[in-house]
Amino acid sequence: MTNQAAVRSSLFKEKKRLLNKRFYMKPYVFTLCSLFFAIPMSAQDQADSTATNWERQLELKEVVVMASRTVVKQAPDRIIYLTKNDQYAKGMNGIEVLDRIPRVSVVNDMVTVAGKSSVKYIIDGHLMEISDEAMALRLKNLQASGIEKIEVLTTPPAKYGANNNVAYISITSKNESLGTRGNIWTNGIIRESFCYQLGGNVSHTTRKVELSADASWNDSKGINDLDRTYIFPYYTKISQRTTNYRNRTFGANGLFKYKFTNTLNAGVILNYYTNRLNSKLFDVTTDRGNVYSSTNYSPSRPDNALTITAFSDWMLDTKGKMLSLTYNYYDKQAQSFSDVTTSANNTDTKLTNTGDNKYHIHSAKLDAILPLKLFKMEAGLAFTCIGNNTALDVRYLENNSWMSDTKQSNAFEYDESTAVAYVSAERNFTNSFFGKLGLRYESTRTKGYQRVKDEESRYSYNHLFPTVNLSWNSHKAGRFTLSYSMGITRPNFNDLNPYKYYTTTSDYVSGNPDLRPSVAHNAEINYSFKGIYAVLYNSNNNDAIGYITRFNNDGSQYTIPENHINSNKTGLYLSYYRSFFGWWNLNLGGEFFHTYAKSKLTDYKDADDSSWSGKIEFNTSFILNKQKNLILDMRFSHYFPYHERMIRYKAMSLLGCYLRYNLLNDRLTLTASVTDPFGWNTTKSTAIYNDYKVYTRNDIHASSVSFRISYNFGRDKVNNVYRDTKERESKRAN
Repeated sequence: MTNQAAVRSSLFKEKKRLLNKRFYMKPYVFTLCSLFFAIPMSAQDQADSTATNWERQLELKEVVVMASRTVVKQAPDRIIYLTKNDQYAKGMNGIEVLDRIPRVSVVNDMVTVAGKSSVKYIIDGHLMEISDEAMALRLKNLQASGIEKIEVLTTPPAKYGANNNVAYISITSKNESLGTRGNIWTNGIIRESFCYQLGGNVSHTTRKVELSADASWNDSKGINDLDRTYIFPYYTKISQRTTNYRNRTFGANGLFKYKFTNTLNAGVILNYYTNRLNSKLFDVTTDRGNVYSSTNYSPSRPDNALTITAFSDWMLDTKGKMLSLTYNYYDKQAQSFSDVTTSANNTDTKLTNTGDNKYHIHSAKLDAILPLKLFKMEAGLAFTCIGNNTALDVRYLENNSWMSDTKQSNAFEYDESTAVAYVSAERNFTNSFFGKLGLRYESTRTKGYQRVKDEESRYSYNHLFPTVNLSWNSHKAGRFTLSYSMGITRPNFNDLNPYKYYTTTSDYVSGNPDLRPSVAHNAEINYSFKGIYAVLYNSNNNDAIGYITRFNNDGSQYTIPENHINSNKTGLYLSYYRSFFGWWNLNLGGEFFHTYAKSKLTDYKDADDSSWSGKIEFNTSFILNKQKNLILDMRFSHYFPYHERMIRYKAMSLLGCYLRYNLLNDRLTLTASVTDPFGWNTTKSTAIYNDYKVYTRNDIHASSVSFRISYNFGRDKVNNVYRDTKERESKRAN
């Protein structure tokens, strides 16, 4: 054996010994060892030296990657979670993986980001213009094994909408294999009754074409208890309400993408979502000695939504200059019906609500990336047109005949158009200092028309929305990031619609066509260092929308939204993320904040509302065997009492345990879980008005036991020769 062969053999033996001991060298240790082993090679033939050096460098890279497997890191304008480096995420789906990211929480499939009001999603560079419910189904079809990384943009760049205090979650899929791959899964859930979910996805990739599709079905049954106690000066009114429901939802997504050349590609994304909600509400109200019992039966009606997104990306040169054109169409058709009966003093009062809702949204965007000598610039134009038509027919039973209630029935037409222009510039001034400035201009025109009353309202507004992001990074002190953004909250369509939806024959919820958007200012200071992540944030919102419950002279009550709240929230979020011993992962988080709200209305007893509150989160994972395929997850959250929008909430806790077993080289995953075993997931709140108080208890019966089976199929072999523009598209959000 030659000296060169002996050296190569010793290298492989040393690597094998280290791996067997699960000991990962620090880079400097391995560097010294490699230099030591390289000494005998100095006298070898120069013809083989190049190949040997290349081989040695490859070995070095492999070991260093294993030694410094960073899972979470802070970039200048985002948190980056590297799914591929997280061994504890094996077998998880997309919505479960999100719960492992600092500052991100998942409760009942709803995703929140600490200090942020809402969340939007970007998948492989494309903004998902779909509902939260449809997105939850979409996330469940994603597998951790197919996700490259997840980025949380806490201060979104100017290219995205100026939605107030929103966080964007960008998911980048792995794109390293040609051929066909996919996943199928099913989940059985035991609550008061048995529920089930099933879904799957498949993708096929060539050097020219990318095809993917996924679909999921959810059949859930449940009970929701809602109790309210109204304390008036001289009497008490008690409402005990139980809703039994069955909700069947179906979601499907499809992608077709064609690569015309190395610089030009185009494609289309389809999303379809439908749900069939069947519910029966029982309400017993005691008011001054009188007992009223009501039943609200709502059989399932079509509720369908279709989203079509067409896109094209054109690389203009090798320096990163790029043009992107996107068109989005959203269509929603929703029908509703409810049969309401109230019994009191041996007398029945009956009415029906029949609703027909139609939404149409057209939007087009042109985005450009222009790398210049001094800075990188992004600019773009966008236009959005929204149409909403809603008709509500209220009928009541009189003398065994159904009569139309012309005072309550209505038809509402709403149109909104927004023109947008934006520009941003970023630059790395030094290796440590980064800056980004953005400015977005939006001009909006709205028109509302109540057909029955023949009333029209028009409103227009223009706003400039700046964004600022500054970052300084030090290897010894960590990364500091300062950001500021200005955003707008527009009222949703249901809140604008003036029709009255009756839950009982005397209680109803009404929209308000006079609602106006509210503007907010948001600022953050982020810090990260060696597993520690912290953010100090402030959000100030003027004329925010809050819901008011009022009483008519006949004793009936209604709830209506109003622009009446000026609020401020200042908070500190801290988290610590670290792995120990190669088998234990710990993610601790805590948030402490102060809220202040002031109402412009005279309804509230205390016009000013101020409080301190917070929450703690505990997420830990254990690898239970040597094969590292049996993983136990435990997640606990405790929310301290807090005030929000003039409502005071009591403390609440959440607990979940998950056991995952990965088989067949991680292709098959078995997951058993227990959620809310002690029934802690119950919301309790108090609203204090001038002449009465309202105590509310909402129990969604979240306790459940579930068992999920997931199987990955298809080709997993990495093909480094292929890499399409997904990575470049995701970086356009930088």
